[in-house]
Amino acid sequence: MKKIFSFIVKNKHHGLFISCTILSFFLLFSNNSTQNVELFRARAIDFFSTFYKPITWIKYSYTLDEENALLREKVLQLSLHVSTMQFLEHENQRLQDLLSFKRENQLTLLPSKVINKGILPNINSLTIDIGKQAGVEKNDPVLTPKGVIGKVLIAGEYSSIVQLINDINYRLSVRILPKGDTGILRWYGDNKCQIREVQKNASVHVGDGVVTSGFSDIYPKNLPVGTVSGIIDKSGSFEKIIIVHITEDIESLLDVFVILNENNVSN
Repeated sequence: MKKIFSFIVKNKHHGLFISCTILSFFLLFSNNSTQNVELFRARAIDFFSTFYKPITWIKYSYTLDEENALLREKVLQLSLHVSTMQFLEHENQRLQDLLSFKRENQLTLLPSKVINKGILPNINSLTIDIGKQAGVEKNDPVLTPKGVIGKVLIAGEYSSIVQLINDINYRLSVRILPKGDTGILRWYGDNKCQIREVQKNASVHVGDGVVTSGFSDIYPKNLPVGTVSGIIDKSGSFEKIIIVHITEDIESLLDVFVILNENNVSN
């Protein structure tokens, strides 16, 4: 049916010419009475209306398709615009958090960007864009506003490799607030760590904060690490195992801070 209508639309000028020719001959050889002319005009209107209805419908359909295509394009543009605005808002908030963290902290913090991930075999690591030229040394702590994420493993002149907290060989001496019970933290999986060597009678609850203990020569005390999300207390065991949720998404790091050694800074 649509093909027929398309044919009519394509040849509408020829059809109109033929119709006008027939009309001219009819008027030429017919009785020119007013009544006959009026009757013919009425029938002609009906005829041409029938002829142009499908043409009008096809034009309307084509116009509607074009308008729908334009509307779909407009919706896509608006959707992309909204996504861009949401990204910029998130990025602005992230940068503000980084600036606030550096201003409010008394430590010597050096900001850096993550430029690569996982270049060392069998070690969960990332590469940052600062090195010895900026004062970075091996074992310097690395963190974000949400907490400790690792330490410098290798310091180059202009970049460094960071061993991440989710590496199976990573260890961190921590303290559980508010009571102050201590233990050794290691990676467990699914953005969680375990604290072992916690005394059986330790008073620990879900929601307690976990910070660095300060016993290590590497990490200053009271750096945020995570939050207690579970407790394993097996009968017959001399220790409790504490499950700690790491707030930072280790797989999505973009910017980190290196805590510089004060002796290196003064030198």
